[in-house]
Amino acid sequence: MFRLIQLHTEAGVPQIGVDPDGYVSARAALARYRTAPATYFAVGRFDHEGTLTEVILDPSCGLDGACQRPASVIHAKTYQRLCEGCAAGMDVLTVPQLARRLGIACRLAPPISRLRQNTLGGLRSPAGNRIAREFADHVHDPAWRAELCGELGQTPIALNGLLIGAGALSHRQVLDLYPVLCALGDELPAGVRDDLARATARPLSPAGVAGLRLGLG
Repeated sequence: MFRLIQLHTEAGVPQIGVDPDGYVSARAALARYRTAPATYFAVGRFDHEGTLTEVILDPSCGLDGACQRPASVIHAKTYQRLCEGCAAGMDVLTVPQLARRLGIACRLAPPISRLRQNTLGGLRSPAGNRIAREFADHVHDPAWRAELCGELGQTPIALNGLLIGAGALSHRQVLDLYPVLCALGDELPAGVRDDLARATARPLSPAGVAGLRLGLG
């Protein structure tokens, strides 16, 4: 049996949530996962007793398929899949390291036959990578936030960087930065702000985490 799973941390300890719907094959579960990749972390294989025995990760980089390069590592805090290019300068785990952290076998699913497309023709956003790396140290700067909002308005796939940056903050950082995080939430382009506000209904999803941390819940 296969089910979609979510992954978040509590006090630095990984916690896995399980969607109740079951699928007879990993392929079917991955197909469902790809309809809402920001909501779930991966596909889980469960034995006949309901024990999670394997985590199967989508093979593409990023939450939204914008990059389309093969994923090779996992962000150490947000658990987002990243290719070598998008992972530059970030704290990451290899798939075997992720397996050791979770105590469960992990693997990447076979590559999908057709690369997923998006409205921008499948181009990845270098701005998203920069936003993720700079977020914690620069979100207090009004000029930086204005630049971020401008990039989100012009390059929607840069939202990936915002999700990574906000999700990677520690609880202490969220408390310390909460006023400026809320300010950023108010300053976001209307469409982005509305999407993140709706995502807070799924508080364990990357978009839901970001929305809550930006005061949009």
